[in-house]
Amino acid sequence: MKLLIGAHRLLTSEGWKNGCVLEIEDGRISRIASGTVCDHRAELISPGLFDPHIHGGNGFDIMEPTVEGMEAWLLELAKAGVTAVLPSPYTAPMETMRNSLSVLSQVMERQARGESGGAQVLGAHLEGPFISKNRLGAMEERFVPEPSAKTCRQLLEGYEGMVKEMTFAPEVPGSEEVLGVLKEHGIRAQAGHCDATFEEGEAAFEKGVGSVCHFFNAARPIHHRDPGFLSAALVNPEIYCEMIGDLVHLHPGAIRLIWQCKAPEKIMLISDAVSTTNLPDGVYVDNGLTVEVRNGASFVQGGGLTGGGTYLPGAVRNLVSLGISEENALHAASVTAAAWLGLPHGIQEGGKASLTAWGPDLTAAFTVIGNEVYQKEGSACTP
Repeated sequence: MKLLIGAHRLLTSEGWKNGCVLEIEDGRISRIASGTVCDHRAELISPGLFDPHIHGGNGFDIMEPTVEGMEAWLLELAKAGVTAVLPSPYTAPMETMRNSLSVLSQVMERQARGESGGAQVLGAHLEGPFISKNRLGAMEERFVPEPSAKTCRQLLEGYEGMVKEMTFAPEVPGSEEVLGVLKEHGIRAQAGHCDATFEEGEAAFEKGVGSVCHFFNAARPIHHRDPGFLSAALVNPEIYCEMIGDLVHLHPGAIRLIWQCKAPEKIMLISDAVSTTNLPDGVYVDNGLTVEVRNGASFVQGGGLTGGGTYLPGAVRNLVSLGISEENALHAASVTAAAWLGLPHGIQEGGKASLTAWGPDLTAAFTVIGNEVYQKEGSACTP
């Protein structure tokens, strides 16, 4: 079976190419050539959007999952423009986190056998549980254990190959044991929900922590006499930084600051979406918490933010609205996270077909994942 996808503009690792057709066979890009004859066409085609930090959306909660519920959510994500994800269980009782990993594992197996579609689950990102009790964000202190190799191994047992990344606070006593376990299994270590000083941040980065979770959020703030670990990340060109792009978690000026300090190759655009993301404004219950959605953003009682207010396509448009180029915004939403995690991603001959197609207003028109084309009802998927 061949699938021909046409693009007026195609974003490759070498930059933009005009008037291209991608030939897809057996789920892979077999050929990229000039042409106009195709099955589907878009104004712009980029590497498929890859979200490495996402907890749910459209009413689905990664902490209360079923296989059927997750598969329905993944289908919605694919129609919305997202082609791959690392679903992200967060700080909770160990049995709850492991149950989430169990469901994720079942869905990955079903996708591998071709029994399930939608956005591809490439693994899991654990946001916690070894975080700082001083920087909980929306997490609950009662579920934060003391860091140790023993507890970390108990959490990961049976899922060591599936977990790709863990967010933890490297300054907390015992965290070096956790880092050792992560290194043993090739799991990427990310600092987050963290109260580390500048010096503690530098030490963690030297020991192998390579990224910062949702930059500026649930973190020791930057002060001119106490710059904190965030400043250590900004001045270290090797450190990756997650960025929530809903324009609520970060002021546009903060986004510009990160962008000026870090090259696009080190900025990972994320949604940090939760179950209430993409739901109408109103009051909901999310994993036992009362959450109010206002103007698309989710707040717990007392006014604190929970997860992000938009999926990645909306985040891309937000960055472009701030003057960031389409090329750089799309790179940050697709290729950067894959590079950090050591996963293949991008548009190249022989590579897996994972594409997001866009209309002229940067509205996601359809996605291509393997041999499948996904689109919302009524969206522009031009034959």
